[in-house]
Amino acid sequence: MSLSLGMRRTRVAAPVRVLSVLLALLALVIVPAPAHGSNGSTSTCALQGTTGYTNEGQRTDYARFQNPVGTKRVGVIYVDFPDATGTSLPLTPYYNQISGAADWMWKASNGKTWLDLRAPHGNWVRMPKNSTDYNWARGFSWDTHRIYVKDALTGAADAGVNIADYDMFYIVPTSTAAAISHTPTWVQDPANPTWVWNKATNAWVAIKWAVTFGQDMWYWGYKVADHETGHTFGLPDLYAFSGDQHQYVGGWDVMGKVSGAAPQFLGWHAWKFGWITDSQVSCLSTAGTYSTPLNGVEYGGSGYKLAVIKSSTTTAYVAESRKAANNDSNACATGVLIYKVDTSATTGNGPIRVVNNPDAAAPTGNCTTLDTQTWKPGQTFQDDTARIRIYVNSSDAYNDTVWTYKW
Repeated sequence: MSLSLGMRRTRVAAPVRVLSVLLALLALVIVPAPAHGSNGSTSTCALQGTTGYTNEGQRTDYARFQNPVGTKRVGVIYVDFPDATGTSLPLTPYYNQISGAADWMWKASNGKTWLDLRAPHGNWVRMPKNSTDYNWARGFSWDTHRIYVKDALTGAADAGVNIADYDMFYIVPTSTAAAISHTPTWVQDPANPTWVWNKATNAWVAIKWAVTFGQDMWYWGYKVADHETGHTFGLPDLYAFSGDQHQYVGGWDVMGKVSGAAPQFLGWHAWKFGWITDSQVSCLSTAGTYSTPLNGVEYGGSGYKLAVIKSSTTTAYVAESRKAANNDSNACATGVLIYKVDTSATTGNGPIRVVNNPDAAAPTGNCTTLDTQTWKPGQTFQDDTARIRIYVNSSDAYNDTVWTYKW
């Protein structure tokens, strides 16, 4: 259900009470480059990235990454190897394992993005090398990964697939190829194009984006495809590359813990993607006070989705309303989620960090402590160094109202 109350942001006085956040086997293989392109935001709270890589900035390099809005034509290619043959036909179980990614992305975007998955060759494409010869190690190079992508798509083109029909590819290995273990994403380098000869059109085709699945797809399921497709849209990893794997956001975003209880993309990501507009962001970039009614990020509509307080040229605090609905139907907690964005932080090093609530409910079942860090009416978060405060004023089934302060 989508509910937009059309309420207006207002200035308010300060409240009296003040209170002072299984190993993920996913990766992105990419070469850094200068960023350009934008979701069109002119908000003073629209931070820009500084890493030359995937980051949380509003400006995305759409010469390299995929624009997140619209229909994305995804060619599903199944591959096997001389040392790991695929013997199970039809390939329906493989397709079913990832096809749910389309509906999940549609819900996440509130109808802004559709993954049009098609399997144009219902048989195995034989790779020219053994699975063990592709050096499928974590952190392998972009060029090593490109060899795998080119071999797969050259084989598909030779088998009659018109690879020019697709924006990106999901390359799925046979379950017997244990060496192809984890699931990384391959993203083009425009300065060094990757060409594959397309027999269907007698022409070269530039390959731009591919998710190369590993055996972990049988554990993670279709949401691993949504996570990896997020990388093609320019998003960094939100899980930690060292220490506690889920110390930054827990299960609050699919870019963190794929199997998290509330994996809906954070509202900040929806804004970066252009799924929500500047008019849905309450921006406080100079000293002042606002009251903002926030509609749950799980819903559509034109109401406010984010309350943002800019704290520097690369940092901001964000408050958003989270509800147990749609992609978050199994959420461990509801209420206001507060997190800090740092567009200078690199992927895997906490570019987004959920703020701990000392009065949050204790976790139960499979929930972790970080999964319950929502804020309730009457509770306040304050950062004296950043000179910001966020107070939760009220809450109902679809909305939360917050007061934001900057001094």
